Amino acid sequence: MEQKDRLTPMRFAHRGLVQHAPENTIAAFEAAVRYGCEGIELDVRLSKDGVAIVVHDDNMRRMTDGKNTAAIKDLTAEEICSQEIPYAGHLLPFHPPVPYSEGEGSARTFTEEELAYFRAVDTRTTHLSTFAEVDRWFAGVKTDTVIEIELCAPGTFRAIYPILKASPNCGRYIVFSGHKDILEEMFETLEANGRPEGLRLGANLRRLDAENLALIERAGFYEVGLNDHWFEAADVQKLAEMGVKVFSNLGDYPEWWQTLQTIGAVAFKTNYAEAYTLWYEHGRR
Repeated sequence: MEQKDRLTPMRFAHRGLVQHAPENTIAAFEAAVRYGCEGIELDVRLSKDGVAIVVHDDNMRRMTDGKNTAAIKDLTAEEICSQEIPYAGHLLPFHPPVPYSEGEGSARTFTEEELAYFRAVDTRTTHLSTFAEVDRWFAGVKTDTVIEIELCAPGTFRAIYPILKASPNCGRYIVFSGHKDILEEMFETLEANGRPEGLRLGANLRRLDAENLALIERAGFYEVGLNDHWFEAADVQKLAEMGVKVFSNLGDYPEWWQTLQTIGAVAFKTNYAEAYTLWYEHGRR
């Protein structure tokens, strides 16, 4: 995975390009590919019948505007994927609220103009998909786009393992989690069954400490996710010497975007890929 001719970290559209379609839907992933994002991040959980579903939350409340409040684990794959997901209220504005920091958790209120994106009348709907459906869609994507798969619940890696092993996309996937127990489950599955050819592993560690460094040393990660302002260039260099790349977690505000130009992170996950790109190109001009 190279940076092509860009002098900037690669843009991983967090849950897809969410200005154009609801998060974690194939429509949002297609928008990210059309825009030219180098990568996409998506989330996976398990349905009641053990099917891997591409969704972040552990329930349907937010995605259905409260119409369905059931937990993902209490619904079958058919029940989840047949539920209409409205566009209205689920598209982010093109420009991030400032200041915004994932690491510090600070944010300001959206302006009335920005809120118009949420309030606009939009009758379109879409649906969530199984991971198998997304894998089939991705097989038809002819760009060199990479997908990060975040494991959000126990059992998810075992569920997607057969799909990964048979997938023509395996070399374009990075599987990761921010939960240590889920990472251990992933390691156990791979030790017992072998690693699918080309599959890369990662972890959302958020910050470097002694415990996380010990995990990195034994795990063979391709990349780790760290939060904005919780790592420096020296940390990136230290991990590079260990053969590990740093992906910044969000940090969707210009001050951090500026830092990213010199800190050495290979990629960053962003909810605002278009706004970042405009900012970056304006700076180059």
